Amino acid sequence: MRSAYAIGLDVGGTRIAAGLMERKGRIVHESKVSTPKEAGPFAIVDAMIAAIGDVMAGVQPSEVAGVGIGLPAQIDFAHQSVEYCTNLPIAGLDVRGLIMSRVKFPVTMDNDGHTAAFGESCFGAAKSLRDFVMITLGTGVGGGLFLEGRINRGSRGFGGEVGHVVLEVSGPPCPCGGRGHLESYAGRPAIIREAREAAGTYRGSSLARRAGGDIEAITAEMVVEAANAGDKAGVEIMGRVGDMLGEALVGLVNVLNPQAIVVGGGIGESCPLVIERAAARIQDEALAGRRDVRVVPALLGNDAGVAGAAALAFEDHDSREGLH
Repeated sequence: MRSAYAIGLDVGGTRIAAGLMERKGRIVHESKVSTPKEAGPFAIVDAMIAAIGDVMAGVQPSEVAGVGIGLPAQIDFAHQSVEYCTNLPIAGLDVRGLIMSRVKFPVTMDNDGHTAAFGESCFGAAKSLRDFVMITLGTGVGGGLFLEGRINRGSRGFGGEVGHVVLEVSGPPCPCGGRGHLESYAGRPAIIREAREAAGTYRGSSLARRAGGDIEAITAEMVVEAANAGDKAGVEIMGRVGDMLGEALVGLVNVLNPQAIVVGGGIGESCPLVIERAAARIQDEALAGRRDVRVVPALLGNDAGVAGAAALAFEDHDSREGLH
């Protein structure tokens, strides 16, 4: 039996988004809450379960194929276990088992970069593409490799960690413990760090004013707003994000020769300068025959992760039922 709905959860370092989605990709119910990461791992699981309940309102359980979850973590996909997680305290926790014991639906987990890529492939900017790279710029930098018409997860499901491509051996520390990774330059904390340093240096910059004069209150969103308005400091900071993203993508373009790069996440989608600068780096530095790769914004916005996670639940359900 083809169930009419699936539930998708997109769990991030700052918020948990849930949606009840129809098979054609329309999200009919949504719920968004802050991620209670300071309250500990079980509070995060409780918030996920509550979000599932919120979007289930008015729908019979028999109509739901299952639950798909995108996590900012390295997932052993075959064993459905959370092996590593930089931005949330859930590594080693049986997230899937805890949720299934209370919601009584099949649950499938994947890395959030993979679910975003799957969402854009099914319903968004990559709908007609067989080979593309997905990049998500938010609290961290995630990614997914969609090759020959399917997600490429690697041998254990850990593939696609584009945010941890090394750009500078002795670069700034990355939240994962390494140094000089793309996330060290393009993640939300890195942007905030650069902006707070710049706010006291650039006379006439709007960064401090946007934060009410309190440099410590500057957010990444304020930096994006400043860059989009032409503020010199904002343009320099976000331009550097685009340059560093482009440097990482040149290597991927040379190795994988994708049709397109799809840039998503709250930061990536809201600042056109980032995409422009990344595309320029690829044009300047990629090997001949690969420079026709398109660098495009994701189309699903904040719904990409939810839609992809729900599509994952549909795929898992149909596979179990022998449906195509």
